[in-house]
Amino acid sequence: MKSSKKKAKETARIVQSDDPVKPDDQLILSQEDLDEVYGNGLFVKEPPTPHAKVIYSNKQRTFLPKKEITNSIKLFELKTTLYHIESSNAIMQIENELCRKPENIGTDDETIDENIMEEGEEEALVDPLGLDLDIEDLQSAEENVNEAFMDENMEMGEEGEVESLSTDLKHEPDEEIESSVEKKVSEESFLSLPVTKLCTVVKLKNKFNFFDRVSQTKKILMRNKDTQTPVTKKFDFAAFVSLSDIYDTYEVDYAIQKEEKDREMREKMAAHMGKKKAKPRKKIHIEQDDMKYELLKVSKILEKIISLNATDAIAQDFRYYEDPSDQFRDRGEGTLMLMWTMIYEKEKKLIVTDITWSPDYFDMFAITLSIPQSELTFTESPDIGYVCLWVLKNSSYPDYVAHTQSGAMCLSFHHDFGYILAVGLRDGNLAVYNVSLLKNEPQYSTHSAGSKLMASIMQVVWCKNLPTGEMNFFSVSEDGSVCQWILMQNELMKVVRMSLVIDMYPEIELGGIKQTYYARGTTIAFNPTEPEIYLIGTVEGYIFKCNTEWSCYVQRFKAHEMPINRIDFNKFDSNIYLTCSEDFVIKLWEDKSDVPLIIFDLQTGLTDVRWSPFSSSVFGVITVDCRVLFYDLDVSTKNCVCEQLIHPTEKYRLVRLAFDRRVPLIVVGSSRGTIVTYKLSPTLRAIMKSPKKGVQIPTETLELEKLHTVLNSVRE
Repeated sequence: MKSSKKKAKETARIVQSDDPVKPDDQLILSQEDLDEVYGNGLFVKEPPTPHAKVIYSNKQRTFLPKKEITNSIKLFELKTTLYHIESSNAIMQIENELCRKPENIGTDDETIDENIMEEGEEEALVDPLGLDLDIEDLQSAEENVNEAFMDENMEMGEEGEVESLSTDLKHEPDEEIESSVEKKVSEESFLSLPVTKLCTVVKLKNKFNFFDRVSQTKKILMRNKDTQTPVTKKFDFAAFVSLSDIYDTYEVDYAIQKEEKDREMREKMAAHMGKKKAKPRKKIHIEQDDMKYELLKVSKILEKIISLNATDAIAQDFRYYEDPSDQFRDRGEGTLMLMWTMIYEKEKKLIVTDITWSPDYFDMFAITLSIPQSELTFTESPDIGYVCLWVLKNSSYPDYVAHTQSGAMCLSFHHDFGYILAVGLRDGNLAVYNVSLLKNEPQYSTHSAGSKLMASIMQVVWCKNLPTGEMNFFSVSEDGSVCQWILMQNELMKVVRMSLVIDMYPEIELGGIKQTYYARGTTIAFNPTEPEIYLIGTVEGYIFKCNTEWSCYVQRFKAHEMPINRIDFNKFDSNIYLTCSEDFVIKLWEDKSDVPLIIFDLQTGLTDVRWSPFSSSVFGVITVDCRVLFYDLDVSTKNCVCEQLIHPTEKYRLVRLAFDRRVPLIVVGSSRGTIVTYKLSPTLRAIMKSPKKGVQIPTETLELEKLHTVLNSVRE
């Protein structure tokens, strides 16, 4: 009885202690650290639930409760047993623990509360180890404790103390056991730690800086990083914007974009030339005898002298002769004076397909000869062609002759290098000749490159050199393709610019598959003032307006009902051009318009038309019935001012016409290989002159005013 009262007093002393429970390694924090809040908040926003709670089942014919569809999946669920220390649940738990287990052992005997004995605690007192202190039950608890602690590995190093305690309980008598247990309890450091297992010391976590084990993630440290930037200067700007300002701004922007495109083109060409490693071209060694070359040169001079002796009057007068008969004719009427008739005797039956004057020599021109297309299918001889250079000083034989493997259809001199000549052939091949060399073989050709076209080449035109310096020319063929040919170091490079596509109705179908219809090109002409703009005529009568920078046409319209044979720009105003067709009609057009200003119906087939380089209102036409007609718009827009028969109509057919830019001469080619030169009378080459007195006005300005006066009257 005395021992029970003693134990109750010790228990009361433990419970009534007001000292806080602090572990030995408890951190000492300041008030600021204690007031700082640490917490993690995890929030989940549930998706909206559907409004309908039932759904109709067609199978059961009734309404069934709709299953709730949730978009969340439960991955982990933890039911914690922790409460906040100031919550009501935590307070209740602490009170229960204080009533059930000793939490602190006090040393002051005066703090023992005598009221504990009144609450009926003397029959069910609990010792500090959580066991009843009756001697009978102590022996059974002893065996259970020994078995439990033999299986477990104690982490806190209390194993030796438990073994010593259990040994003392076994070998000591009851009173000694009781006193030894009380001694052990007093010796243990139960002043600050609760007991969860027998003699197991567990350290409490700091309640002011506490995280559950599940949510103990690494704390993200927030740092501030300062940067310093220069102060942005601000300016006030105000201006009035008009249409002209907007236009000028766009013009400047367009020029910048064009310069960038040109630079990219130069870079691409440079890269292409750098990457392209063509095989070194074999040098053609021309074996020639110096004596033979000198004899050939002397023989040509002698031949020219003999020819000049036979035609001395024409050679002396053709540059200075003025026909006085124009004074006795009606206003504006003129004549043509026959000068030379030239023919290549070796091939008399070939047709003249194209004529062009040399840009370097006023008395030299080149022609192409080929077998007529109508006779090609009925002859067994192979297709042949020739390129001939004629000089007016020697009308008996051409000064240069080059044989082609197929019919030569067109040619063009380079405007800067007059000895470079591009030739298009009937079989789709092209060749570039250097007429200053002794050899008659082309320097560039598509025979070896394998880049020939699929149809006949109808016309070739040289363009301005590329920004990288390469020479290039355009070609139009009957297969509907417009190609650019660039003279590289070792080859003739082909660039397909566009295809002449026509939307036909009804559409063409072959085997149930719709086919694209390509127009067959016949002629091409570049704008003199805008070199990137060019016009293309087709067999179907369409005119395509194109740009060298684009891969599609700018404008397309129906100009004639039959094939267009020629498109020629006015030499003084590039916005005006002429077209002639086999539908007997010549039309005068204005740029950016698909309606002709003037129509000339000649009631006969037309093969070629050219503007005069001397007068802005004069142009010449050749017809199938071997007539040459001249029109002067300043005199009349209906009747011609000159009409002359060239050859008998039974045997000949005029094909091509060409004006000499420096001497008032024209060259007319026929279907029999004959080339005839005529000189224009003063009326047909009359030039507007400024009056001697007063302000001197340039001739070009006067010619433009004359042409615009005529066109304005037509528009009205």
